[in-house]
Amino acid sequence: MTSTALISDLHLGGGSRADVLRRAPIRERLIEATADVDRLVLLGDVIELRDVPLGEALEAARPFFEDIGEAFAGREVIYVPGNHDHRMLGQWLERPEEPDADPATALDALVDTPHPAVDSIAGWLGDARFEVRYPGVWVREDVYATHGHYVDSHVTLPTIERLSVATVDRLGGKQTGRRATPRDYEEVHAPVYDLIFNLAQGGRSPTASKRNGKPPAMRIWELIGGASGRARTVRGRVLGSAVIPAALRGFEKAGFGSFNRDFSIGEIGRAGVEAMHVVVERLGIEADHVVFGHIHRRGALDDDDGLSSSDPIWQRNGTTLHNTGNWTYVEGLLGRAVPQSPFWPGSMVLVPDEGPPELREILVDVDREVLAGRAGRG
Repeated sequence: MTSTALISDLHLGGGSRADVLRRAPIRERLIEATADVDRLVLLGDVIELRDVPLGEALEAARPFFEDIGEAFAGREVIYVPGNHDHRMLGQWLERPEEPDADPATALDALVDTPHPAVDSIAGWLGDARFEVRYPGVWVREDVYATHGHYVDSHVTLPTIERLSVATVDRLGGKQTGRRATPRDYEEVHAPVYDLIFNLAQGGRSPTASKRNGKPPAMRIWELIGGASGRARTVRGRVLGSAVIPAALRGFEKAGFGSFNRDFSIGEIGRAGVEAMHVVVERLGIEADHVVFGHIHRRGALDDDDGLSSSDPIWQRNGTTLHNTGNWTYVEGLLGRAVPQSPFWPGSMVLVPDEGPPELREILVDVDREVLAGRAGRG
């Protein structure tokens, strides 16, 4: 039997420098927490390829992979790309489809022709046993793990990815969100990821962290209220109460789907978990447990008791969802939150030999100044 640790959303090399694992003391925390596991799954958005050119992002990520390689020598490391590091798949998605392929195999395929940059990662990992799988990996017979970026076909929050995917659907004459296989998702998601990656290579990415170290979507969210939910300026109040709702009505009339007008921090998590249930159903994932990342909202937490309307519903139709959280310190998202915040960085999901997956919180005792890189010790 094999125990597995899963982490996601490291965003190494991001322009905002929010990636806490760029700092050696934080990497030491992770290595200590995974000392006794047999396998480490890097569950997507490991390298940030939307902010800076590929070579620059890889160089920023190199210390992480070298430290993990030394710690996991003789142990297994699996890389499952997400949307921000989708380019690591290279041309693999263009392979011919096997007509008689087992649906379960399509959910966990070995990426045998990844992007050439993966060779560099393999070299940095040294003696660790390394492979790339996509769109997910069967951790156990009853536990499946995937990054979770397919939720962008279904989430009710009007994110850039959600609107972009809906645009590809409409341009193709399709009803938005109709999916049944990984290939169905990739047909509409991959063009969006490719476009953003290519723009980043020339410094023109629409999602990149720029002014004040924040991407445009974060600046807009903060303007209309952010973590507090209260806009502090007239411009923010007008944007949140009139401009954005009017734009969303236009998108809905154009057939882009239905969108929520609640942009609160609680709704970010709830809507993401709800959309992941749709992905599980559409792909026919027959698992007792599904582990995913992407939404940065770790869980389930002890106080996710369903008493609040913003509490995610983690269990449905016999499947329990688990979210790995994130490894980024984003002050705008956290606000005045304490480490108990669902978006606090530094969590992982541990899948033991038997029994349900367990959420482990590794950085709850680390000071904000350390996470933000303003202090030198972890």
